[in-house]
Amino acid sequence: MSGRLAGLRVPMRRSIRAGAAGLLGLSLLTDLVAPGITPAAETPVVNEVQDLLQISAEQRRRLVRGEVVSYSVTENSERELAVGFAMIVPVPMSEIADYLASGQLIAQDDSISDFGAVPDEAPTGNLVGPRFSRGEREEAEGLLVVSAGTRFNLSLAEIEALRTVRGSADSSAKTAAVEIASDAYRRLLHQRAQAYRQGGLAAIAPYARTGGAVTDPAVDLRLAAADAERLARLGPELHEALLRYPAAQPPQMVNHFYWIKRRVQRRPHVSLLHRMVVAGSGSIVHVERYFYVGHSFNANEILTGAFAHRDGTLVFSINRVSTDEVLGVGNQLKRTIGRTQVRDETRARLDRLQAFVMRPRPTQSQSP
Repeated sequence: MSGRLAGLRVPMRRSIRAGAAGLLGLSLLTDLVAPGITPAAETPVVNEVQDLLQISAEQRRRLVRGEVVSYSVTENSERELAVGFAMIVPVPMSEIADYLASGQLIAQDDSISDFGAVPDEAPTGNLVGPRFSRGEREEAEGLLVVSAGTRFNLSLAEIEALRTVRGSADSSAKTAAVEIASDAYRRLLHQRAQAYRQGGLAAIAPYARTGGAVTDPAVDLRLAAADAERLARLGPELHEALLRYPAAQPPQMVNHFYWIKRRVQRRPHVSLLHRMVVAGSGSIVHVERYFYVGHSFNANEILTGAFAHRDGTLVFSINRVSTDEVLGVGNQLKRTIGRTQVRDETRARLDRLQAFVMRPRPTQSQSP
């Protein structure tokens, strides 16, 4: 059971291709600069945010003492696992803002084995994502004989499209089959990305399951958008932006799109990421919305916010993962194990943030 639930680690702790995470951080930083963020004194907004997060008085005292606090987050469905963490980092708001705005939450993720930006405009039939490697031939061949189920997250139309290329793969050498599967899957990823960019959540095609059932990741992402309401006066506008993308976008919001490759449950795993950052005076909000994932789970949204605090910067994160793997017999045990895994990964993200911004800085030598 735990082997199946290992796929809930988002991100997984895997070794990566050297330099990939650092390069991702640089590419994210190129187009994003947090505007006008200053280390303002604590305002009533901070207390309001803590109230909305339902952080108790005792937990607030622990935060001030430098502890990382886990707080309760209501799960929206039987498929969802959700956790929340908060901490106060004794550094100016501007340093946390730089970390989030430059994409370091993702760049410091050592589970990423490959990545790439999804172009803004690309012709029909364009390819997005990585190719299957020679060592991933079994995965590629499995894709070409896919049917409705949980082995791959695909719509009925996508399954039918893969069937149309199956004949040419059957008559080709094994290496050619890998190339054919790579092209077919990358074309599918492009279509998913373009549909979402043009139509938002309403344009996400549900995943076909056995017996004519479907799993719709858009349902989970719509529910996850309500976490924006915990941002006090910033919440309503961001909530609306999350629900209505690409419409109703605040002028200060910056959007980036990437494909991300990891290994999940010992299989190659490709996802499509919509990264949103909205920054203002004394606050910054960073949203990671995985609107397509290849297998093992259905969708993932991580909201990380930071607000100027009298003791430094209040940082909190809410991580929601939707997966069919916690359904069925033994679901309570599955949920407990899965939630622990999501909690460990979320805590690790904040630990990396804290270690990065509080790292020793070289002192400048003065001339005699």
